[in-house]
Amino acid sequence: MKIDRHNLKILEVLQTNARISNLNLADQIGLSESACLARVKKLTSEKFIREYQAEVNLDKVRHAEFYVNVALKRQDARTSESFRRAINKIEQIVSCVKMSGEFDYMLRFVCPDAGDFNRVSEQLLADEDAAITRMTSHLVIEKTKPFNGYPLELLFQE
Repeated sequence: MKIDRHNLKILEVLQTNARISNLNLADQIGLSESACLARVKKLTSEKFIREYQAEVNLDKVRHAEFYVNVALKRQDARTSESFRRAINKIEQIVSCVKMSGEFDYMLRFVCPDAGDFNRVSEQLLADEDAAITRMTSHLVIEKTKPFNGYPLELLFQE
């Protein structure tokens, strides 16, 4: 599927406002409603649009957010799979990325408070299946630049 300027604009608008009506989206893109809807369906079926989600405003609830760097004891497939199974059991870990460099993974925890984070992170460290050799944690003080979408125009340049 070719990502032309209309498809790119659809993706840009939807990543910041997934609740926009097809009529308003079509007006912003400069297409008819039916052409716009057909493009959105095609972008979805081709997996350019993975899902639609609501972002909960964490500022409205009691929470503590931590980014945690994790180094594993070994870098083999079995250890990585065991680590993934261990973290998938912990609901306070809301995302995980595999990294290059000094640490193997970065986890994002969202907990009710620092005490809960301490309890959960200690359990994770004690879990032999997680195979963690070292962990460093960083408390989020302020979101200085919240996520507002990907720089699609740059990513789709040829």
